[in-house]
Amino acid sequence: MDDLATLSALDIARQVFRTEAEASDGRVVDTAGDSVLLVFETAIGAVRAAAAIQHHLSQAHHDSTSLSLRFRIGIHLGDVIEKADGTVYGDGVNIAARLQAIAEPGGVVVSQSIHDTCADHLGAAFEDIGQQRVKNIAKPVRAFRLVRLRDVPVNAHGEGRGTASTQDAGRWSLAGWTGRLASSKRWRVGLSGLFGACLVGAALLVAQGFRSEGARQPPPAVASPVNIDQEIMSRRATAVLAFVDKQGAKSSSTLGDDLADAVAARLLRDGQRVIGRAATMHQDPSAPDFVRIGQEQGVRFVLAGRIRREADNIQVDAYLTEIASGAVFRLHEDEFKSEEEAMRSAYGSAVVRALNARYYEIETVRARLPGHEKDPVDVLALALRDLDRANTPEELDRARSQFEFAANADPGSVEASSGLALAHLAQFYCLCSASPREKLDVAEKAVRRALDLAPDSPQSLVAWGDILFLRRRPEDALRVWRKALEITPDYQNAHVRMASALINQGQLADARVHLARVTDLRPFQMRRQQWLLQSLADASFSQGHDDEAYEILRNWTAEFPNNGKPYLMMAAIDVLHGRNAEAAANMARHRQMLPLSTISYVVLTYPSTNPGFLSQRERLVAGLRKAGLPEGDK
Repeated sequence: MDDLATLSALDIARQVFRTEAEASDGRVVDTAGDSVLLVFETAIGAVRAAAAIQHHLSQAHHDSTSLSLRFRIGIHLGDVIEKADGTVYGDGVNIAARLQAIAEPGGVVVSQSIHDTCADHLGAAFEDIGQQRVKNIAKPVRAFRLVRLRDVPVNAHGEGRGTASTQDAGRWSLAGWTGRLASSKRWRVGLSGLFGACLVGAALLVAQGFRSEGARQPPPAVASPVNIDQEIMSRRATAVLAFVDKQGAKSSSTLGDDLADAVAARLLRDGQRVIGRAATMHQDPSAPDFVRIGQEQGVRFVLAGRIRREADNIQVDAYLTEIASGAVFRLHEDEFKSEEEAMRSAYGSAVVRALNARYYEIETVRARLPGHEKDPVDVLALALRDLDRANTPEELDRARSQFEFAANADPGSVEASSGLALAHLAQFYCLCSASPREKLDVAEKAVRRALDLAPDSPQSLVAWGDILFLRRRPEDALRVWRKALEITPDYQNAHVRMASALINQGQLADARVHLARVTDLRPFQMRRQQWLLQSLADASFSQGHDDEAYEILRNWTAEFPNNGKPYLMMAAIDVLHGRNAEAAANMARHRQMLPLSTISYVVLTYPSTNPGFLSQRERLVAGLRKAGLPEGDK
């Protein structure tokens, strides 16, 4: 009817989508035709944004005398694959698109995964519309129509009323829900299932968004005193409730109490502030009053669980509730054949690993909110996030500067000092220092400072082990890493670093044991994933399995295209096998990304006292020299 008015209405609607998505930690991926594709870090955020979008568009339609557009919205929680250009693919996208087609104009339809995640925690009302057969999806999808979100009705006629404000939607952005997907079965098998290779789109957005701010300087040091470590402990204070076990109660089983105690004990061992179930025994575990628990116990989170029994199977689920927002996070689930198996398991450690990852996600989302850029605790959270995600010299340098800001604000902070030490070491290993020997000296000074503050900190001990190994004291380094693992047996950074050192020392069987302990990697832990890749490639090359190493390196470049390190060994292998054109291309890519790399620098990163490994290192150096890598300072 009116081309120009239609385009104008579409632009207005797209701005509503963009504004509400960003308020709930989402982003616009695509706006082809009259459609909009969004991805979110949180299921709750997606539903809040959808309700707010339909509310605003409904009011615009109601108030406008000119042309306006109505939209259908479909939401699904699932894995997606994100390409380097930001586009996303997979069933996570396809199912959301099919659900959109089921919705009525002005309406929202969600999958069961969204319903189960959000129904009890948003004041949301859904109408079950049953199993839906949708195009190109093999199994029927159970769908639900969103009817109401707190005081905001959502229906086919768009009669939204109430206050689904941007600020209100933003309250739910602290919920982090990140999916991941291995890129191929062959690669997953090749790495013994050690990690998932692709991130859900929104998780990658965080890193890309920060890259655009790379030139920004860290905030000036704050004048008021702050105790970073105490504040972190306060922000993570958690009450642990007995796990609900209705069927077990009939047989006087104590499994729910025992598992809760195992989680609390592990938290205490890690030095976190935790309120055990004994302090909340007056609460009904099946319907606890979270606000009252927070007020009485001075905690911000409540950890609870549910045990379900079916025949010979016991399923245990653990959940975390953030009291202030009401957001609920599913932490970990496991199955056991008996109560004895459950008690022998490392369930407590697995829950705490998931809990620490959830803390990490909540804290980094909070730190990115406006007004938090001068808070040393929030800056430290961003530093840890950037260090975990860093792929480029610029990203590593930003992480280091953030750690420096936090350490200057609180010189007594173990977290800030040990993080700064790790950032210096990461810059050294990344081949992005103009003076690598001086960088190693700076890193050692930072590590010694961290050890002075906390001699038994596993994080500081891991960094000190690195320094000792780089100083060609492998036995001392291995002893320090063992000490870190005695304190925290499943500390995965210690396992990764120890495995890498053992490979350099020719102890491949022992290295495999430690690599096998590196499990349950989170999508944001890119640095740890790349340490694994580096270790696997080094192990293959040191045994003369060049084709195997090359395949690992190729997959490394596919998963992390902005990292220049894998191209280095690829160029050497190409030369050694007569592929000179490929060698030149890979060396050019490496030099473009890491122009400070030299042969002498590479040798520094491969210390060893093992004759077999040293001979393979010489073979690597010969390949790099032929491929055109400069010699550098001896």
